[in-house]
Amino acid sequence: MRKLKASEVAGLRSEWLAKQGGRCALCMDIIGPTEQAVLDHDHATGHVRGVLHAGCNAMLGHIENNRPRYLLKGARLGRMLRAAFDYIHGEYSGNPLHHTHRTVEEKRLLVNKRARLKRAKAKKAEQ
Repeated sequence: MRKLKASEVAGLRSEWLAKQGGRCALCMDIIGPTEQAVLDHDHATGHVRGVLHAGCNAMLGHIENNRPRYLLKGARLGRMLRAAFDYIHGEYSGNPLHHTHRTVEEKRLLVNKRARLKRAKAKKAEQ
């Protein structure tokens, strides 16, 4: 098995990105010229897997590195990832709002309240 030299990474990344049609191997979106493309590798084996957006690579790293912490062993991680899209994009508008969620109106009122308090504090400091 050949190990890449640091000086070879940029060339391999460009070559593989071209083979991938300029797309991220994970999300399949185009990796634009202003976006950072990274050469992803399996941290357990060291094998290069593909070229990803930097954000996709970071998210994948969070998932893989936290598998033991969240008990996502064996097939459980695969089942969770397959179900995640439908779960996130499900229709929940008929369900109650979580107690910590602030509506747009509540956020507006809070911003106004903070602005009033700041103005009052500034006015008091002037006196």
